[in-house]
Amino acid sequence: MAKKTNCVINGKEYYRITRKVGEKLDKHGIWIDDRKSFYGSCKKEAEEKYEEYMRHNKNGESSNVCLGKLIDDWVENSFKECELANSTKVKYLRAYESILRHSHMAGIKAVDVTPMDLQKLYNESTVCYSTKRALHNFLGRFFKYAELNGLCRNITASVTVPGKPKKKDGFSSITVWDDDSLKKLIKALENDRLRLLVVLAVNTGARFSELLAFRYDDIHGNMLYINKQLSEIASLDGKGTTLHIIPTKTVGSNRIVPLSEPVLKEIERHREWQKKDMEKNGYQTDYLFTTKNGTFYYKRNVRRSLLRTCNRIGIDPQTFHSFRHTFGTNLSRTGVQIEDTSKLLGHADVSTTTRYYVDVDAQKKLKAVEGIAKFSLGD
Repeated sequence: MAKKTNCVINGKEYYRITRKVGEKLDKHGIWIDDRKSFYGSCKKEAEEKYEEYMRHNKNGESSNVCLGKLIDDWVENSFKECELANSTKVKYLRAYESILRHSHMAGIKAVDVTPMDLQKLYNESTVCYSTKRALHNFLGRFFKYAELNGLCRNITASVTVPGKPKKKDGFSSITVWDDDSLKKLIKALENDRLRLLVVLAVNTGARFSELLAFRYDDIHGNMLYINKQLSEIASLDGKGTTLHIIPTKTVGSNRIVPLSEPVLKEIERHREWQKKDMEKNGYQTDYLFTTKNGTFYYKRNVRRSLLRTCNRIGIDPQTFHSFRHTFGTNLSRTGVQIEDTSKLLGHADVSTTTRYYVDVDAQKKLKAVEGIAKFSLGD
């Protein structure tokens, strides 16, 4: 008896079946059935090829929702309302979009996804480590939610994010400005509106966002009260950011930092200059640091301006956070106790402050051993 066929390809007869093998995103970003055709010399052979494919890909027909669709629903109904900053949400969603949402794994039933599937996705992805890390943090939140609601188990605990080089010595280093370069930079900013920003950064240890939120009424006598910061809040669609004054990152970050006489003179000098600048450009503000239009600075613009200055005067540029590192290191150089340094920096834990003492201690030890070398090697 002849085998039944239902199609002809390149002059050869086949039996073709079409089956749902999962779900996928269409060109409009909508989840639709992912259907695939299977061919054999007869219906039975075509069915066997379908079953083999399904065993290999672990995503057979079922009423269960695929992973990608489940994540999309969670994003819309829960994740967008969570406590994370919008900038963090945007970073997580971009990582999800670039690595997982359009992958084969997104079309698999959530209950069928294994740690091996996720590990393979990470290993084969060519994006940078930080993007993979962002996706892993994002999925950690999703799978915790899914497990609590009985949707599927949490598979993230046994998965490792590849790509980041491991530290060999276990020490975390900090970058600081050397004295000569710092003096040269401040001198080069003699008539620049950013001069006081650098002076306060290296003499108070204030974080970049805290500095940009300073008002004149934050200064009482010779004391600076730090209790707020300027935040760049990203829109969830990733199309721009807005600037807002918000509280400091933690209650422990609220602190009072004394100001030396030279720093107070710099502030008064800046204030007199700013009064003239407001008259000239027609704006009014109580904040120390604004553009010539009276608006807040974006950090990237400040970094760009300081980088140009460093290149112009021929010194190696550092990150803006290096001013804070320099403040902490200089406190240790002058013998300030680590507990006091920790309070001035607004650290939640003294162990964080110990980094500023590593290099200073090393210099003291070097001086000590150089002093005893003469006992064995002479002058």
